[in-house]
This record gives sequence, structure tokens and C-alpha cells, in this order.
Amino acid sequence: MNEQVLKDLEKNLTEKFPFGIPRKEIGKATGGILHPRTCANLDCMGVGIAGRYKIGRNTIYNVQNTISYIKGKIVFMENKKALTHE
Repeated sequence: MNEQVLKDLEKNLTEKFPFGIPRKEIGKATGGILHPRTCANLDCMGVGIAGRYKIGRNTIYNVQNTISYIKGKIVFMENKKALTHE
């Protein structure tokens, strides 16, 4: 993924969520890349987004840590030509 795309995403998220991204909004905030239930399960296993905190009953993720987490999950795929059966 292009570094500029991640920088733009970080800028937009920081503007929209100055105190961090609430877990219940993580799906909308990341365009569906992350899902709130998956994040909750990963947090329980200790492998979720680092640096989360709670405000009341809401779990909040730091924007920079969320971007770093997404960046760590990116896998680049090679373009392969379709095989034709003759």
C-alpha cells in the first residue's frame, strides 16, 4: 500500500477522532478493513492494536497505533497470469 495513502488515512482519522478511534467505530473509520468484534477478540488474546484505553465502557484505539497495526497486516500479492488449459 502506498505510504501516501496511509498518511492520508492517518490525517483523516486524527481530524475525525482526536481522542482516538472508538472500537464501535473502527469498521467505519477504516473503511471495513477492521471489524469491532474481531478487534475485541484480538484484544482478549493479547494480539490486538497496542495502546488501547477505556473511557467509561468504550474501548479507544490510538490513531497512530491503528495505522501501524494495519501497515503490519498488509500483504502484497503478486500478479499471476491465468493458466489456460489446452
